[in-house]
Formats: sequence, structure tokens, C-alpha cells
Amino acid sequence: MGKSAFKKYSLLLIFSGLLSNATASIAQTSTLSNNWAGYAINDAAYSDVSASWVVPQIDCSSVAGATLTGTYAWVGLGGQSDETITQTTLEQIGTVQACVGSTPVYDLFYEFFPANKNFGDSKYALSAGDTVSAKVSRNLDGSYTLWETATAKDAKSPKWTFSTTGSSPGTSPSDPGNRSAEVIMEQPGTPTDLIRWPVASYGSITFFNIGYTKANTATDHATSIQFYEPLGGNTLSTQWATPVTLSPTSFIVYQY
Repeated sequence: MGKSAFKKYSLLLIFSGLLSNATASIAQTSTLSNNWAGYAINDAAYSDVSASWVVPQIDCSSVAGATLTGTYAWVGLGGQSDETITQTTLEQIGTVQACVGSTPVYDLFYEFFPANKNFGDSKYALSAGDTVSAKVSRNLDGSYTLWETATAKDAKSPKWTFSTTGSSPGTSPSDPGNRSAEVIMEQPGTPTDLIRWPVASYGSITFFNIGYTKANTATDHATSIQFYEPLGGNTLSTQWATPVTLSPTSFIVYQY
């Protein structure tokens, strides 16, 4: 599932611009999630969000015997609820890093939540070490364009570019589904969010060239999202992840 459950706690930091168009210091709130690690920008309206990352090499021997494994790295609009708006939609695009038996599999994915995820075919093959750039843009008619390109290591030009336009079920030009912008490393699981897929070891992932565009002048803030084990201890993984800011336009999610 693309959506996440959050547990907020009262740590407030002064934060000097995580994303590229944040020119002034903004407040940062820290949040615990049972399946996300990364950052979200909240409480204004956002017309796009973008980021790049290198597809991490995963070790399938670390989850030997598991039926379903994997992580999603993605950018999206509308995924995080705030105190006044309950988000019901999420438009997202990124990469999936999974194991089929002992074989690593890397793929493009996108989703107009709550519709099911879509995955790329052989035309959009990915490998560990590829540099991926992804962007979600909200259009004037209320639809969203999802875009992604991949470049092999040391290559001078992209090996493919993907784009699609659509909307999450129930969206409209007045829908507030763009009240947040996210850059996330996700541990997938069941729709109940109580059982997570085990995470094949990947070490860390760095998101960079992060940017977003505000569609209005409302005051916003950054939310640092830290992964923790789901309520009830029904996790299939003991991995935790904390995002660490490197610069105004990049951060790392460590696995440990």
C-alpha cells in the first residue's frame, strides 16, 4: 500500500531548507511511521515534487526463504495526512527493489492510490547502480503526470524515459490531494499495515536533486519520517531506518 500510518512526537527543529526552493528556514517536525522513512513537506498546496537516487544493490541472501521481500523508493504528492485534511489519494512513482527467490529484481513502479500499483515491463529495465530521476506534477485539470528516467552507471544519456498521466480514484480539480509532497523509502506490506515484507539488505540510499513547487503561499513545514516496527510487533523485519539530512537538497536513509 502507498499510504502510511504515522505516530507524531513532539520534537521541533529549526530547519534550513531541505528542498531546493525552500529559501528560508522552516520548522521541522519528526514523525514515526510503520512503513516509511524519508521526508514530507506539508500544509501548503504543491504542484510538483522531484528527486533522484541510485538504485541500491540488494542482498537476497539476507532474506532467504521469504516469499515476498522488497522496498519502494519514490516521490509523491498527497501521501501524508495533516491535522485538518484526511488525505485519501496519493500519486507516486519510483523504483522497487525486490527478491524473487535468491534473485534481485529491480523495476519501475507507479501508483494512483488507492488503485493498484503498476510495474514496468522489459522496456523499462533497471539494474542496481542505475541513476533514476522521478517527478510527479499536478496539472490544471486536476490530473497528475508521473515521469521517470533511468541512466546506467557511467552512461552519458538515459537508457529510457517513462511518462503517464492519470488521477487517483475520487480526485477532482478541487481535491486537496496535493497538500503534501514526499520523498520516501518504503517497506511494503499487507493492506492492514500490520505485517511488513522483510527488507533485503541494501545498506543505504541517498536521495538528491530534491525539489518541489508550491502552488500557493501558505506556510508549510518539513516532516522527518523515521521507520519503526509496526504496532503489535507483527513485523517480518527487524530493520530500522532514519533519514539524515546531508544538504538542502539531499538526504540518506540508512538501514540498520
